[in-house]
Amino acid sequence: MFSFFRIIRLLLFTLFPKYHPQKSSSQTGLYRTQIRAIIFTSLVIIFLIASAIILLIFVSQLRKGSFKPPPVLSAEDESLQDVKKISPTLQQPQSAITSSPLPPDFMLIKRKWHYLEGVFLESNAEPRQGMAESVVEFRFANYFQDEMVLQRGEPGSEIWGFGEVGQNVVVTFAGQTLAASVNDSGVWGVRLPSMEAGGPYEISASSSMKNLTVDIKIESVLFGDVWLCSGQSNMEFSVEWMFNGSQEVRGASSYPTIRFIEIMQSRSHVPLKEPLIRQEWSSPDSDKLKEFSGICWAFGRRLQERLHIPIGLIGAYYGNSPIKAWSSSEVMDDCRDHTGNTDWNYGLGGAKGDRTVLWNAMIAALLPLEIKGVLWYQGESDANVNFVGFLCMFPAMIKSWRTHFRRPNLPFGFVQLACRDDEPGIATPEIRWHQTADLGVVPNELLPNTFMAVALDLSDPGAPLGQHHPRHKEEIAERLFFGALNVAYNIATPFQGPSPASVRSSNGRATITFINGPIILRSNLSSAFDVCTQKGKIDLIAPLI
Repeated sequence: MFSFFRIIRLLLFTLFPKYHPQKSSSQTGLYRTQIRAIIFTSLVIIFLIASAIILLIFVSQLRKGSFKPPPVLSAEDESLQDVKKISPTLQQPQSAITSSPLPPDFMLIKRKWHYLEGVFLESNAEPRQGMAESVVEFRFANYFQDEMVLQRGEPGSEIWGFGEVGQNVVVTFAGQTLAASVNDSGVWGVRLPSMEAGGPYEISASSSMKNLTVDIKIESVLFGDVWLCSGQSNMEFSVEWMFNGSQEVRGASSYPTIRFIEIMQSRSHVPLKEPLIRQEWSSPDSDKLKEFSGICWAFGRRLQERLHIPIGLIGAYYGNSPIKAWSSSEVMDDCRDHTGNTDWNYGLGGAKGDRTVLWNAMIAALLPLEIKGVLWYQGESDANVNFVGFLCMFPAMIKSWRTHFRRPNLPFGFVQLACRDDEPGIATPEIRWHQTADLGVVPNELLPNTFMAVALDLSDPGAPLGQHHPRHKEEIAERLFFGALNVAYNIATPFQGPSPASVRSSNGRATITFINGPIILRSNLSSAFDVCTQKGKIDLIAPLI
């Protein structure tokens, strides 16, 4: 082993042999050989250290999800696509929808559910607007922003905001002037004239008080159809998590007339005048879209491609939430006899699962809006606890939302809960039945002007976020789209799944004839049918084909 100083000495004498006290050629050659060996050994050591550092960096980035494995197309995915095609705009046949496996620690390392960031608002947490003795900022309500979409057609969209009580307001839009004043609650509002689909427009408002004039405006406003997407985690399930999500994200910028906004996951014991906003109104791009609702986006994209009008999407969802949290107090009162004890806490946990808290914080503030329809994906939490009360509360909630949005026939689309292998002991089959008001098909006399996306065939046993979070959001969005064409737009399109037309029994077997086929059985389902007996018992059975 050479000491540091000897190495320096050898190096100097090798480079300048004439200064060596014993400068024989044989000694100089020996020194040079030793130096070469030392340099070579040092380079090898440096190379090994650098390789180890690079390997550590690569492993660290892989754990963080920065490097993703290539897409994998499973046999299950191929079989799912026999009768479907994705949008031609994306130039990707449905048979090639790919699965991008997610690491087990995906939720902890890459991105958490939005609902984990949810906040609780006390009654005094809402901004104090319209106090007679205070100076209040003159402004639009926070929902009204640049790049938003307002509902086209009658009766015209309402615009509102806040100001000092008694303050006069003048709104200018499309060459028209509309007057209003701030009421005793500190709120002003005007209804815009009915508009055809199109834009962009500018909406400006001005007000004078104490010799001071304030002008405010919102720009790049489009008129089209606005859909409210709500429910729990399967509605929150983001674009980047679903099958084909990467291609949806890459194609996002091709749809500049689709705009979306996400309401902050929040709760309140009293109805709020404004929602908290998590994602402001935005045109789709790869960064903003990837965290938005996959079903909501894929549905809106299909609508825009078919109708060629601007589409506005409002995401208001809260993972792990029960139906009672989304219901108004009238619904809870009406269904008290059916639900029994309504004071249990489940789903969101503690006070987070209280009745009406999501209705108050995330829906009530949107009620002055005009919307085209609602998409709903919820019921998993109720399958664990309150499946009996769901039978009353689901139809009552739909009726309540229609009443508060002033649309008795507001189109309401929902998703049937998907099948899962761990269903024994969980009342998911009962919830599926109750989703149709125990009639098995919608629309019906108890659920008029509704449409349902069948999801019983979309089991996803390998789902990284659990079987109750299937990644087949493209198929679900497509089925909702077909339902909306019929119910909301009166465009005749086959949209209902297979339903039984007749039953014939013989030798202990039942032969069921279905209409609206075909029925494609997939190997990933260990059981395929729910059977409800006359006593109301629901069992899962395997088909005999």
